[in-house]
Amino acid sequence: MTTKEVSEKYGVCIAAVARWAKNNGVGRGEPVNGIMPFNWTEDDCRRFECRRAPGRRKDRPGKQQ
Repeated sequence: MTTKEVSEKYGVCIAAVARWAKNNGVGRGEPVNGIMPFNWTEDDCRRFECRRAPGRRKDRPGKQQ
């Protein structure tokens, strides 16, 4: 799965999903235009689903300034 697919599946913003992947050992794929995408496995998705903090929902606005 891609980071975008995981984001849509769990309803969390892409940045939160990518940050979690970086900090929790999700494997990387071959570089595409200089970007190394994350390759999500079913095990990675289960670990993400059981994470301690749920992250910010995509449908909720961020902190207002």
